[in-house]
Amino acid sequence: MRRAILGRALSLLVPVIWLGIGMPGPALAESDSLALEEIVVTARKREESMQEVGMALSALGAEDLKIRFDADLQTLQNASPNLIVSDIQQGPGSPAAISIRGIGTTDVEKNFDPTVGVVVDGVFIGVNSGAMLKAIDLESVEILRGPQGTLFGRNSIGGVINVTRARPDFDGLSGSLRAGAGNHGDLQLDAYINITATENLAFRLGGAKRESDGWFKNATLDRDAGEMDYWVISPSVLWQPTESIELYYRYDKTEQEQDANTLHNIAQPDQIFCLYYGQCAQGLKTPQSGKDYTVLQNDDPPYQTYFDTETHILNVSWDINDQYSVDFVYGGFETDEEVYQDWDSTPLTLYHTDRPATWEQDSFEARLNFAGERLSYTAGAYYWESDYRIDLTSYIGFGAILGVPGAGFDDAIVFPVYQTVIQSTESYAFFLEADYQFADRWTLTVGGRYTDDKKESGVIDALTPELAIKGNPDDPFKASWDEFTPKVGLRFQASNDLMFYGLYSKGFRAGGFNGRPGGGQYLAAATPYDPETVDNFEVGMKSEWLDGRMRLNVSAFMMDYQDKQEEQSVPVAGGTGQQTLVVNASEASINGVEVDFSWLVSANFTIEGNLGLLDAEYDELEDPAFDPPLDLSDKKLRRAPDMTATISPVVTVPIGPGQLIARAALRYVDDMELTFLNSPQSSVGSHTVLDASLTYTVNQLSISVWGLNLTEDDSWTQAYDVGTSPAFAGLWTYTAIRPPRTYGAVVSWDF
Repeated sequence: MRRAILGRALSLLVPVIWLGIGMPGPALAESDSLALEEIVVTARKREESMQEVGMALSALGAEDLKIRFDADLQTLQNASPNLIVSDIQQGPGSPAAISIRGIGTTDVEKNFDPTVGVVVDGVFIGVNSGAMLKAIDLESVEILRGPQGTLFGRNSIGGVINVTRARPDFDGLSGSLRAGAGNHGDLQLDAYINITATENLAFRLGGAKRESDGWFKNATLDRDAGEMDYWVISPSVLWQPTESIELYYRYDKTEQEQDANTLHNIAQPDQIFCLYYGQCAQGLKTPQSGKDYTVLQNDDPPYQTYFDTETHILNVSWDINDQYSVDFVYGGFETDEEVYQDWDSTPLTLYHTDRPATWEQDSFEARLNFAGERLSYTAGAYYWESDYRIDLTSYIGFGAILGVPGAGFDDAIVFPVYQTVIQSTESYAFFLEADYQFADRWTLTVGGRYTDDKKESGVIDALTPELAIKGNPDDPFKASWDEFTPKVGLRFQASNDLMFYGLYSKGFRAGGFNGRPGGGQYLAAATPYDPETVDNFEVGMKSEWLDGRMRLNVSAFMMDYQDKQEEQSVPVAGGTGQQTLVVNASEASINGVEVDFSWLVSANFTIEGNLGLLDAEYDELEDPAFDPPLDLSDKKLRRAPDMTATISPVVTVPIGPGQLIARAALRYVDDMELTFLNSPQSSVGSHTVLDASLTYTVNQLSISVWGLNLTEDDSWTQAYDVGTSPAFAGLWTYTAIRPPRTYGAVVSWDF
């Protein structure tokens, strides 16, 4: 099966490679001026060549993004080795499951801090909901692999996806219009205009709209499912009152209405929903509906489902002189959501939730930068505060199993459980990262960050009146932690085109409180879990060959994962019948190799690619629900495939007054696990995904056709075993599936 899929994908890719190799172009020996463009990144919060940065990263510029036709971060994952990005399809806002080097988290609740930071225009997005950015108005995307604890701080333990969007400029009146349509009712509309008001004041007004009918059929309700309607408006201003001072402000307002979730029930014969209710999967990997894109959810109550956001970003820069500069970054991000979700994914009402929630974060960062002849550094201070509230109602239709009085197996008897969780976080940090060139070819990097976190958690639960005394929002549970994350690096510039580096870095993910305790089991909300840490040891090479026509970057790393937080759904008596426990229950070792390459074969043909090899295993893993704790160290880490690989040829063909650009990207991902206990029904086999596009450009006009998942890969992107433990098969397992083959056409005009 694996060979058949790979063979079909290669058969689609070969014509693009053949076209590029066969196109006439200048001979390499005669093309001394032919070279790859330099890639400038801001991975260390200052502009520098990617080839001079002593850590592993991948980057996409504006020209790369124009021919990719990404929908969101999920389709951007082929740009980097050892990167897994999934839309876990658990409601509007497209909660993102992002894993770098096997370090990730997948939960929908906002109390679970991310392990990979998504940074937009210098502002860290602190929750998984909202982190799955739409690929709209992007200027560049950088994927920083490994802990980024010095400059980015907490919750960047796996790495950072650093996104920059287009700014106003002083080039007069300009703009762009974009319109497209595709299968499944896909509609894309974008409009941006830049206005230069004066020689030092410019404005940019942008907006975009996305619509889709979805690609699911709901057999229970006899209607299409997965519909989405999204729009964003983004005014921004750039003011340069003097040559040395710049102020940039951007506001984003988004609204998204979307069907709540499109999940599959894949309950096995030993799970409650199958054993007692007859709601069974048709096979180990075949959902109850029997079809990949047919669901059975009974999710049609009179509830509005939406996810709205507001973002404020302010950047202030002051170049004091040739050596010193100051930066200030403010970010405010708010979300407001309402969603009714059918988690059991059956025609019955066994486990549904109503989940109105709000999130608000504010962050402030001030940096002092120095650039001398041999010494350069960035020093700064950072402050963060956030507030989260969810008023959760769970509708339980399996009450007899839980011992709820008067509740039986009849679907008509639904037992509501009401629970409100209110959490807040306050954090501050001080950081420094410095480079010192102590010899002509040697540069030493040292840095560190001190972080202090404070968290509060309050729960209102009708089944736990004792929370009225302690743990309620007026008298919350409290905890605090502090952490120092150092960094030491050494770079050796062997030649203008060859650099070697060694690096030690540390990162940590914040501690916290469980925001989803089971009814009657408030201890899970009262007991904080501690931060987890990763020590990363890395060596690498960055190089250019063939007079700048080939770029090859290689890194090898060993990571020591300590106090790893493990969240597991376990059964309890009463309430919702299950609760999520979070404990610092494990230690792990993660080793790997990563390769990024680009080869400008001729003026008409470029081939790019990446390879990630990963060996991730638990050193210790214990299930705390057992006494003594049960050893589970033979389990595999989630979203940690042994190999990821991408090959992407790009061909440019002059035709008439314009040029045709053909691009393809073939990505292979090895087997991986999605659930804590590695249940066989939730595991993902190796799979291959092919994306491609054709773009014809003449002057400022572009006409494109694009396709995503042309190989029709139907692997799971999310899975969850509910109420499962090593001794109990649990209630049921639900899964989410990758979007099917999608394609369309787009017309763009720049003026």
